[in-house]
Amino acid sequence: MILIPLLLAAAPQTTPPPAPPKVDCSDADHRAFDFWIGDWDVSATGSPGVIAHSRIEKIVGCAISETYDQTIGPGGKPTDYHGRSISSYVPADKGWRQFYTDNGGAASTLTGGVAGGAMVLTSRLGPVTNRMTVKPNTDGSVNQRGDFSTDDGKTWKPAYDFTYRKRAAT
Repeated sequence: MILIPLLLAAAPQTTPPPAPPKVDCSDADHRAFDFWIGDWDVSATGSPGVIAHSRIEKIVGCAISETYDQTIGPGGKPTDYHGRSISSYVPADKGWRQFYTDNGGAASTLTGGVAGGAMVLTSRLGPVTNRMTVKPNTDGSVNQRGDFSTDDGKTWKPAYDFTYRKRAAT
């Protein structure tokens, strides 16, 4: 019986770590991607046909999540493509970071920030640099364009060009 009080007295006293400070999501840096939040019909730019649906929403703190579901591929052929991303402003980097993955097993981390009124994020995989540019249009739609470079960004070639339009209320 004497051992129990001695063991308890010898146990270290721990206190829980302090809660992390709350992040103020109202500043311009954390809100720079808010123009993309919404439910969208996605079309190839210049084409009226809807090829995909995308839902972009605020999640945990200041982060933004996209759920992208495409049913029509190049040439109007049926496809079953699904992608998900989480994007967040990273104060320590003074920039944005996005993690993207799709149902084909591809995954990438893009980094960047606002340039020329658009969100510009890039990633590199081997000799290829990918660039995604997401820009609000004056009519309320959003343009998302993908380009790639094989010469360290000296020249760019188009990969895709989409227009996001707010979905009609159902």
